[in-house]
Amino acid sequence: MRHICRFAVIICIFLLTGCSYSSVGHLQRQPWILNSQQQLEMRFWKFTYTAHPAQGRYTLVGKAEPVLENLASDLHWIEDLWLAVYLSDDKGRVLAQDLTIFTGLPLDSEKGIQFAFTLRPDQLSRSSFLQVTFGYNMTLTPHEQYTVEDLPAKQRSGERTRVFFAHEGALTKI
Repeated sequence: MRHICRFAVIICIFLLTGCSYSSVGHLQRQPWILNSQQQLEMRFWKFTYTAHPAQGRYTLVGKAEPVLENLASDLHWIEDLWLAVYLSDDKGRVLAQDLTIFTGLPLDSEKGIQFAFTLRPDQLSRSSFLQVTFGYNMTLTPHEQYTVEDLPAKQRSGERTRVFFAHEGALTKI
């Protein structure tokens, strides 16, 4: 009987993972247009980019700029930033994605963050309306040495720390 229960649990796990997919239906998306500069503004980042086809894959290059009016004015340092790009169908199902990680950078709205992504979709339907969006995980602090020097002292004194975390990204749906 135990073997039958174990087998049933294993089958359920395979069925659930086989039916799951990543979705960006909850994020702002826009039409996928090749060889044309586009811009997409999300809550904390504005992305300016161009997508180019190249031998069965797509290269997406551009710049991410922080939306400063949505961030506290004392945050000047990017402790870490995970930027992702998602190519999806019109229902928000992710067909291809790429991720780049940045650490230890000034939060500079004029310079921004330069990025280059490579997308390799397994299969694309010519009749499907393709869309693109971005995602991010970020941790911001007031300055470069903040987490090293200030955080332990502030925690001991009971003072509130100024570390800001934000996330927008794909969800896994079953």
